[in-house]
Amino acid sequence: MSLLEAISSIEGVEDLFALLEVAFDPALLTVHRIAILKRFGQEVATLERRRPPLSEGERRPLYAAALERTHALYARGGSDIEPLFRPKPRDVVSVDRLRRAAT
Repeated sequence: MSLLEAISSIEGVEDLFALLEVAFDPALLTVHRIAILKRFGQEVATLERRRPPLSEGERRPLYAAALERTHALYARGGSDIEPLFRPKPRDVVSVDRLRRAAT
């Protein structure tokens, strides 16, 4: 089974860490599970755009390194983490609201 097939058959993010043999903090995954998966997916997409394409032997260590970097990013926190869901600004007035007020 290829690495991509193995990844597509896992049940949860903890299984991804186990598959790639990357240590993780369970408490961190509880808080940042979706964000970590999203960021990891972005890194994987970048890796898969490489030319020539990655071989199976190259893929596993690169994916593991990407997952380690992503976990470390969220473990240290800081301003370089993009919020997964951006809050709607409070001081913005929608066009629809302006139209309703004008009529």
